[in-house]
Amino acid sequence: MKRFFLSLVMAVAAVTLYAAEIPVPKIQCGPWVVGVSETEMTVMWITTERSMGWVELAPDDGTSFYAEERPRYYEDYLGRHTVTKLHKVRIKGLQAGTTYRYRIYQQGIDDSGHNPVSGQITASNVYSQKPYAIRTMNQSAKECRFTMVNDIHGRDSMLIALTKSVKKDKPDFVVFNGDMVDFMGSQKDIEDKFLHRASELFATDFPLVYVRGNHETRGPGFSEYLNLFPTDTGTACFAFRQGPVAVIVLDSGEDKPDSDLEYGGTAAYDAYREQLAQWLKQTIQREDIKSAPVKIALLHVPFEKGKGWYGSNELKRLFVPLLNEAGVDLMLSGHTHNYGIREKGTCDGNQFPILVNDNNSRMDVVANDKEIQVKVIDALGKELRNLTFKVE
Repeated sequence: MKRFFLSLVMAVAAVTLYAAEIPVPKIQCGPWVVGVSETEMTVMWITTERSMGWVELAPDDGTSFYAEERPRYYEDYLGRHTVTKLHKVRIKGLQAGTTYRYRIYQQGIDDSGHNPVSGQITASNVYSQKPYAIRTMNQSAKECRFTMVNDIHGRDSMLIALTKSVKKDKPDFVVFNGDMVDFMGSQKDIEDKFLHRASELFATDFPLVYVRGNHETRGPGFSEYLNLFPTDTGTACFAFRQGPVAVIVLDSGEDKPDSDLEYGGTAAYDAYREQLAQWLKQTIQREDIKSAPVKIALLHVPFEKGKGWYGSNELKRLFVPLLNEAGVDLMLSGHTHNYGIREKGTCDGNQFPILVNDNNSRMDVVANDKEIQVKVIDALGKELRNLTFKVE
């Protein structure tokens, strides 16, 4: 019997020692929050080591995060909690227009053998600083408020200048309207170019709505796009509702013909845009989109007057009739690096204005069921333009 207990103690000690050797995971990048609706949201972050991650959620009721045990949410796949560096936790069953505090956890796991061994747990700080907090969307809200930047191309100082006031301004969400990088290299490149900074400035507490630009299609990291910024459609196109506004997010693909030498034979955007048109045709019939008093489309590459570049021409051919049918009130774009406005009817029959933001300004948008107000703010915080679009 003594020999049995001695063996047991030695086995436990060996497991404990082995667990102590498992690298301790830390937060490498994030969190950032995407896919926020009235009832769901996805919390994303990256850890330094493969680990099992989860999110704890608490109401924003003034109590300590430690007041009680908080519910846990994991990323599960085929019956197991995932062990990974890139964590993606989808949380469901939320209430509309409600602020939730959250904390992210990660636990080192060695799952190389038949019996996974658990290591140390680390977590975001809720003791000496305020927990992260996200407010869900709310169709009953009287207005929709958001901030939009685009064509940052990895310029860290410009991203800081344009988004440093987000936490003070408290928009419903922040839009990245494409070309946040020049080139989608490794995941680490994407982190360094803007993800770290976005998380530091606002993305922990304000939903990120990412519109893919043509530069996000370039480089070996292009296939990481939906891993880093997942959507409920599994594509770079999606739609959601906030207050009176239906927001329709569209993907541009590339701006030149598929045969262009710049793409090295890897482009297949013609067929892809046809698929997106079919998605749009179905989406504009969704009740939450169709019933919205205001509709705003987000598309990185704007439609052009007359004969423009190939990509823009194809987008115009496929999307304009459908967006007209949907009753879109305004489209917001980037891509050109210059401010501009395409009035109704100037781009082969568009029945809505197209507002193009430059690459050194942000647009602050406030919309109610009667009008859409857009302020263009430069990197110094100076208001350059104040435009109002009446909702018809």
